[in-house]
Amino acid sequence: MDQKTLLNNILSKGAIIAFCLFPVFFLFANHAGALDYQVRLDADYDLDIGDRSTDNDIYQYHSLDLYFLKNFTFQWQGGVRKDLDGETDESVGGEDKSDVAFRGIADAANSDKTLEYRVYSAILKYETKRFGALIGRSYLFDYEFPQFDGIMAWGHPLDWLRIEGFGGKPWHYDYIKNFSNYWGEGEFVGGAGADFLFPESRLYFYLRYLYLRELTQRNNLIGEAEDTFVSSDHVYKLKANYFYSDWMGTGLKTSFYNTSIRDIHVWAGGFFENILMSYYADYYMQLTGISDLGDRVTQFSTFLTASNPYLRFSVDLSKSFADVFNLTGPVSDILLEVTYEHRQPVNSSDESGFNPNYNMIQVGTVFATDSKWYLNIFYETVFTQDTINNLHFVGGEISKKWDKLNLGVGSSYYTNRYETQTDVSLVEDTFYAQEYYFKMKWFPLKGMDVSFKTTFERAKFKSLTDTTKINTDVVSGSADEIITDPRNYFKFDVGVGYTFGSARK
Repeated sequence: MDQKTLLNNILSKGAIIAFCLFPVFFLFANHAGALDYQVRLDADYDLDIGDRSTDNDIYQYHSLDLYFLKNFTFQWQGGVRKDLDGETDESVGGEDKSDVAFRGIADAANSDKTLEYRVYSAILKYETKRFGALIGRSYLFDYEFPQFDGIMAWGHPLDWLRIEGFGGKPWHYDYIKNFSNYWGEGEFVGGAGADFLFPESRLYFYLRYLYLRELTQRNNLIGEAEDTFVSSDHVYKLKANYFYSDWMGTGLKTSFYNTSIRDIHVWAGGFFENILMSYYADYYMQLTGISDLGDRVTQFSTFLTASNPYLRFSVDLSKSFADVFNLTGPVSDILLEVTYEHRQPVNSSDESGFNPNYNMIQVGTVFATDSKWYLNIFYETVFTQDTINNLHFVGGEISKKWDKLNLGVGSSYYTNRYETQTDVSLVEDTFYAQEYYFKMKWFPLKGMDVSFKTTFERAKFKSLTDTTKINTDVVSGSADEIITDPRNYFKFDVGVGYTFGSARK
């Protein structure tokens, strides 16, 4: 079967699954005249070509918001995915056969690569001014946990206080198929939180706690037998913001993983309206590394910002010159932005190619016109120590916005980026990478959008760390680290989305 025929089959099967329930809702809505709803359908095709592998996938996503009775809402998100080339990158760990690690929304295919529908969230929610509750499958973003099947409830006993609690089963990839594997293991996820808001003093802070007990897997050294066990983890979070005025705000956020501090983030920023200038400064320190989270890529690893402990300090200043030049002609604004960033390992002995020590300075300017043309130009220089020579980059973007079409072409640059790929138990740290891109967004009809983006990326330094070969609790050793210089990537993404429904009354 060729790819065109396969593509048509995927779209048709996904549409049949998604739409089989929608007419029931719509017939009831037309009959009763009491339902409001909104539906969103998306179809995407992604092609990623690197110097190690090629990935060729198609997706279809569906979402529904249904409002009925008083204060009730039903929300649904689901989707299908098909790997068109049917291949995995065996050189960096291959496919994870355990089906116990967290899988993201893109992994809506089971292990034998057959087409399968996934329900990412399906909740029935009731909410009033003072109380709310939901039941079903939902997300726990504030608690650094993806999804769970259970119950959550919250209340506002006081105007300045909100409290919440939840409990249920952690959601697994292939959960229904392997339901019996997990049900008897005593898995549980639960937690609680509190929000304190004092509008008069402009103070806000919250507390979060999560407890997770789950069945997981030890992957010992190659040739040794695998083992499964039930792990228990605790996560604590504290966040506080204080806004003195428009020109001065500050905040603190910290989190703990079990008994260890995971990270600390302090920031300050504001906007001076009389001179059209803003500033932002922050200090971030990550004290937990990927190896401290266990012998696998867990849902908690996706909330790290690097594989190894490091600290970062940055300052950003931006100034609009519309007032200085009294811009009333075709150029409506000129914006100047200056950024400084310092990054280094927490421990100097940990310095390496993917935990570097550097200083970065970037200067950029943006020109905007009344006809919605935009030109952005930046220059960036990076001063490194030991791991790589000093670097200089120039980039920018030129874009145009019409009523139904947006176009942009340009290049961007980042000094460091951290990513996790739980489908192959892989983490990536990329440094000193520049990309060149063309993007488009078209709105041919009301509620419909078509997007397209093609990107070429050249990374000067990249590490691929396969965590499936290490178990620090049982054996000694290190993960399989693959470092190359340079690496080239090409990405091609096209998507079509359609939203329809009635507005909530």
